[in-house]
Amino acid sequence: MNAPPPSLRTAVVLLHDEDEGPGQLGPALRRSGFALDVRSREPHPEDTEADLVVVMGKSLGQQAGDAAPWLEEERRLLARRLEAGRPSLGLGLGAELLAAAAGARVHPGDKGPVLGVHPVSLTMEAQADPLFAGFEEFFDVLHWQGSTFESVPGAQVLASTARYPHQAFRVGKSYGVQFHPEVDGSLFERWVRGSQEDVAHVGLTAEELLKREAPRVVRAQQHAMLLMERLAAFFARQVGAGGGERYLFTVDAIQRLQGRGVLLSPGIPRRAPIVRVGQTLSLKRPDGSRVEGTVRGMASFGDTGAAIPLLVLLDSPDAEVPPGSEALTSEPLTV
Repeated sequence: MNAPPPSLRTAVVLLHDEDEGPGQLGPALRRSGFALDVRSREPHPEDTEADLVVVMGKSLGQQAGDAAPWLEEERRLLARRLEAGRPSLGLGLGAELLAAAAGARVHPGDKGPVLGVHPVSLTMEAQADPLFAGFEEFFDVLHWQGSTFESVPGAQVLASTARYPHQAFRVGKSYGVQFHPEVDGSLFERWVRGSQEDVAHVGLTAEELLKREAPRVVRAQQHAMLLMERLAAFFARQVGAGGGERYLFTVDAIQRLQGRGVLLSPGIPRRAPIVRVGQTLSLKRPDGSRVEGTVRGMASFGDTGAAIPLLVLLDSPDAEVPPGSEALTSEPLTV
């Protein structure tokens, strides 16, 4: 078996539920130069030395203090990595395990479970953090939470809600994110249909929850995808992973202009200028084919919306860019 290129690094991804998966985080990590080693409830002692460890998890019925042997093994693994200064990422239950590994007390949420899309607010520290810099102070995210934790020793709190204040934190080279930016619409539906007991905790049927929340999950995707790219890029810098392509946004609408120009919406976050004029883009269409282009401007026109459409000159003047195409770039992040 051939050895991977020197710039390729390994991300160990530990799952807890059969219907979970790495979601949108998987492609973001691959684009940033990681090969994924995905396992279910199977931490290994040698993971202490892995380039990156990601611990997932969503179940309302589990928390970091449970007696399940794999949870305790994962907590110990994260504690060893924190002590060694190695980067880790915890999402959902994984964030609770990272908090516990750093010395915080994890406990059932005394304000009840939260399933659905609700806003988080950023702290002052988040505005200078590489994960959230340029984001709006309030934005919507998907929550699937039944437990919480106290203040994490040595950590910076980055995002919070009135109900549960510890929604995102950074400790050393590691991040814990209690909410779920890795989940898109299809994965959310799998979670809901495969987690009837969790859904019952909020007094709804699966169909009722999907009807209420599925459209909100779709609307929250721009921030969610940018967070995935930011996390992947951050960890790639920590371990020297080779850069690949970066996701920018999924095209919702296209307006043809004179010549080769097109106006692509929704574009990039207004407060996070992650591209520049002159930067090359690759527009990956839903069928997998691609159209290349160059950014020529940002079409704000006085609009105060959260996103700025991009003016792009296509290499092929008659090329079609249907809705659902992904705007990608291989150029470095400009934040």
